[in-house]
Amino acid sequence: MTEEKKGFRLDWATLRLAVILFAFAAVVAVALGMVNKITNERIAAFAAEKTAAAMREVLPAESYTPVEGSAAEKVELVKKIYAAGDKGWVVMVTPSGFGGEIEMAVGVDKSGAVTGVSIVSMSETSGLGANAKRESFRSQYVGRSGSVALRKQGGEIDALTGATVTSTAVTRGVNAALAAAAELIRGA
Repeated sequence: MTEEKKGFRLDWATLRLAVILFAFAAVVAVALGMVNKITNERIAAFAAEKTAAAMREVLPAESYTPVEGSAAEKVELVKKIYAAGDKGWVVMVTPSGFGGEIEMAVGVDKSGAVTGVSIVSMSETSGLGANAKRESFRSQYVGRSGSVALRKQGGEIDALTGATVTSTAVTRGVNAALAAAAELIRGA
């Protein structure tokens, strides 16, 4: 009796299939890389224009200059601060909502009052948290200063129905922008 060897045996058919699979994967990877390279600049330009439009919406100004080297930059949730001429500041904040980060632009005038709130990007639930983009919700923050809170927390802001997490996140973002502006006002 002869003993058969058990285990992996490489035959030409298996090797051929492996080479074909590898070649196919390599072609797809190269194609995806090329598509990424081609579209990456357009995506970045679109995002920059969306941010610029949000800045113009919350605090119109002739120019926006990045504010650097200030204690205001260290405020939690603050991504970037721009001086809006002599009108105030646009503070870019990123609080975490139900669906992830919410990128917001918050305009704050020289007196420390909110001039506008714009949602640049978010992944909140459609029909619930996504309603934070509505003017009727965002306008509640305009003119507020100091610190704001939702009505259920003793404040003056009505939360979105079924989207308390999103409402809380937007409120946290506005409060971070107000805190950053307060630092800039103190430092001036």
